[in-house]
Amino acid sequence: MTPRPTQKQVAERAGVSQTVVSQVLNGQADQARIHPETRARVQNAIQALGYVPNLAARRLVGGRSSLIGVFTYEAVFPSSTRDFYAPFLEGIEEEASRSQLDLLLYTGASGKRRSLQRSTRGRLSLTDGTILLGHPGVQDRQELGELVRSGYPVVFIGRRELPGSAALPCVEADYRGATRDLTRHFMQQGHQHLTYLGGLERLESALDREEGFRREAPRGHIERLDADALTLTWLRRHLRGGTTGFLVENDRLMRRLLQVAGAAHLRVPHDFSAAVLGDAITGETGDQSWTRFEIPRREMGRGAVETLRGLLAGNPATSQRYACRLLPGETVAAPPHNP
Repeated sequence: MTPRPTQKQVAERAGVSQTVVSQVLNGQADQARIHPETRARVQNAIQALGYVPNLAARRLVGGRSSLIGVFTYEAVFPSSTRDFYAPFLEGIEEEASRSQLDLLLYTGASGKRRSLQRSTRGRLSLTDGTILLGHPGVQDRQELGELVRSGYPVVFIGRRELPGSAALPCVEADYRGATRDLTRHFMQQGHQHLTYLGGLERLESALDREEGFRREAPRGHIERLDADALTLTWLRRHLRGGTTGFLVENDRLMRRLLQVAGAAHLRVPHDFSAAVLGDAITGETGDQSWTRFEIPRREMGRGAVETLRGLLAGNPATSQRYACRLLPGETVAAPPHNP
């Protein structure tokens, strides 16, 4: 008996990714801005191979659809290579392909946040399990907790706390450890007066970074503010107060800090040092010279599929933590008062 064609084979024949095949199959080609020629290649490959995503037949035969879902709380399709989510999605696709699993991408209205409301949750029954990304709100977390308690297999990319006793399996970056390493890097250069600069949103990843800083520099100063509040007056006040190094929570704040310093002819790292606690997302000129750490996003995407496969095999729910890599860069040096 000839094996049924797979989504991976359709993607290979059309010369596209499985993500694009899934979007065409789910009628999301226009929303995802897939070029008509690309859509035609996918449709021709589907017709030539005789591919039919017959989920009901698969379940009758093996009890599983061999289909996993990908749900995002923010609109991330299409995503450029510079998009924060892109490497996660690439890792998911790589491991799904290696594991001979198909992907179903849950999409909503363009530009709007998604929610695991009952209408969406009904579609989850099409899949064996789902990987989730993004930042759920308060109500989203309530709904997610209900889903976890129902026994449906889910894995979140990133640590997310849920109300009640629901434990959410996840793959996460070791932000605490990476921030401690970067703080230690400042101290090895001779810095004794450090300021942690964070945003107003106190997400789990931000709190983990802050905790890592507190553990390594218990006497360090912590301040949270909006990027617009980061002014030259603010910067001069901290420099006069003795701060010689800033550990900056995200690239938006880092860029603002360097912009304010440059306008006042302050040079980094000559006048003070600064490092960003993560990746330079937007990829503007000069960002790659920043001292920072690299989040293993592609590996985390692959790990999310592996973790979900473990749940489907009946293994206990576990979470996986991935180490980040320190990139020394050019924005941290000895403090100004050191020769």
